[in-house]
Amino acid sequence: MKYNCYLLSVAILIICKSNAQINACWKVISVKNYYSLGIQKDGTLWGWGRNDKKQLGDGSDKNKSFPSEVDVSKNWKIICSGYNYSIGIKNDKSMWIWGHNVNGHLNIGKGYTEAYPTQIDRSKWKSVSVGQFHSLAIKDNGTLWAWGSNEEGQLGDGTTDDRIKPVKIGNAKWKLVTAGFNFSLGIQEDGTLWGWGNNEDGQLGTDRFIYSTIPMPIGYSRWKYLSTGFDFSLGIQEDGTLWAWGYNEFGQLGDQSNRDKDFPVRIGHSKWKMISAGEYYSLGIQEDGTLWGWGKNNNGQVGDGTQENKNYPVLLDYSKWESVSAGYEHSLGIREDGSLWGWGRNDFGELGLGIDFSRNIPTQISSCN
Repeated sequence: MKYNCYLLSVAILIICKSNAQINACWKVISVKNYYSLGIQKDGTLWGWGRNDKKQLGDGSDKNKSFPSEVDVSKNWKIICSGYNYSIGIKNDKSMWIWGHNVNGHLNIGKGYTEAYPTQIDRSKWKSVSVGQFHSLAIKDNGTLWAWGSNEEGQLGDGTTDDRIKPVKIGNAKWKLVTAGFNFSLGIQEDGTLWGWGNNEDGQLGTDRFIYSTIPMPIGYSRWKYLSTGFDFSLGIQEDGTLWAWGYNEFGQLGDQSNRDKDFPVRIGHSKWKMISAGEYYSLGIQEDGTLWGWGKNNNGQVGDGTQENKNYPVLLDYSKWESVSAGYEHSLGIREDGSLWGWGRNDFGELGLGIDFSRNIPTQISSCN
């Protein structure tokens, strides 16, 4: 009888923990290597999931299966999760870093680990993107800066030398940049698309035999949104059309094939609001707010209720969605009402549901009341 009562007590404790986060409104999410970060609408920063490299930024190295508050200051604006490290930007445009730093991608020298968010300099930053071991950021004046691993020229500074401090990349003004595994893409202020770094699978959008250690133009179209996966790329042109290129073994490009593409190919005829490229799968929100997924689905990360790969976009939910983030094998999304949802792998508590089994459909983590 005591044993049964103990189980009941544990069950009640779990329910209480889950309910502690049931009323929270979210505005920004970012997922990557089995961990998750989010900013609530009050500007506070939260993290959960894998934490062995202190990538959550809460000062510990313990995994968290529920959203855990990282910083009580209510001034976070942008958050970006990497392989085992994280970078964020506050409302005052200051940049902060934490986690593991084996390749200098945290801008604090190699080998150091930061357990808490630490400001890196006094510059004003507009946006940031982190890849496997390199980082890209745009300053408030539109200039592009890069640091970290550079063995494939993914920093874009014309060399293959690693950089432990940000180096300025050319003199162009940039609107958006995204860091892939060991390649980079960006949109300049005139809407043109540029790529640099590794191109083994056509992920730059040019002939796969063409590599570049500096940004090179990709076609003549005008673009408004980009997202890079492990070695494939997604983009939305200014007219709202979706395009994809690069590695395609699992159907992550969404063109109803499993063949790699060296150049951007149009995906269907719908208009899209945003997209997110995971390791080998993709998520997107169309202009009507509906949520779609495709690609590798071994842990239900696509979110269609199966574990079967999809080589074309599949409708996941008719509800209105605000944003979505695809990681290695788990996904998070925010609906327009501010509620938070998760699906896919959950071995480290990365879904924030307090349990360790996967979900293959979007499952509510918190409501916004």
